Amino acid sequence: MNTPTSSAEENLLSVNAPSVKSALADLPAQIKGDTEKTAEKLEQLISELQEMIECEIVNYAQLQQSVASAATKIKTETVGAWKITGDAQHSAARPLNGREKLKRWPAQPS
Repeated sequence: MNTPTSSAEENLLSVNAPSVKSALADLPAQIKGDTEKTAEKLEQLISELQEMIECEIVNYAQLQQSVASAATKIKTETVGAWKITGDAQHSAARPLNGREKLKRWPAQPS
């Protein structure tokens, strides 16, 4: 159904037509500007994320080194204590081997 348009509506459309055309003509430039801004924001966010990841990797490596160093120190102290205790026990009740027995026996004249 075609409805007749009033002359006021026609005047409104004809007056707004150039502004609509210019707005539509400017739309690609606005979209391009918005996409460039969005791309810049995304690049900035990616850059910040990469920096954060690199910092976390460095922190993790330092933590691992610290833990490894502490573990080595604990092992050294523990094994050192065992070695000192073991040496003391061995020197107190060390069985003599064959060579030590020979050294202890006086040489017999032939």
